[in-house]
Amino acid sequence: MNLGLMDIFRMEYDFCWDTETWFLSLEPALQGLNSADASWHPPGGGNTIWQTVNHLNYYNALLVRQINDTTPRKKGSTNKVAFGDIGEPDSEKWKAILAEDTFGDIGDPADSEKWEEVLADAHLICEDLRKSLAQVNDSQLEEELVGGLARQILHTVYHIGQIVLIRKQQGSWPKERE
Repeated sequence: MNLGLMDIFRMEYDFCWDTETWFLSLEPALQGLNSADASWHPPGGGNTIWQTVNHLNYYNALLVRQINDTTPRKKGSTNKVAFGDIGEPDSEKWKAILAEDTFGDIGDPADSEKWEEVLADAHLICEDLRKSLAQVNDSQLEEELVGGLARQILHTVYHIGQIVLIRKQQGSWPKERE
């Protein structure tokens, strides 16, 4: 089997979204979660699950826009390793993005309809991302996109771990999964 870089990114993204392997993906991490538990504030501070899902929705939607942006980008002047220079975001655009509040409010424990909308948005955005990734081949990869894909996959996995930990703290994690 000879996998290209985009094949690997698509596979890793599936592992993050809904293909459960030896670690949990986002869809089952959120399964069965109600608005009260999603808006529960962890003792000692931190974000609610609702806020974390808002945050992931923001960055996944941003990645969809970046993938589908047809504006020509300038090519890097150096020959980087396969994963490119994925260091610090380097532009005013990133400074503005990182300054934005991407978590939003903690959520309303009584508003199950709004929570279902947030989950539906997550599902739609993830499916849009899957479709967008299917349209990219290795020859179209540019340094900025490679870095964005690599960071977003790690970012998502990090927050999945937070969601599971919060669910275990609050007692909403299913006993049969443990």
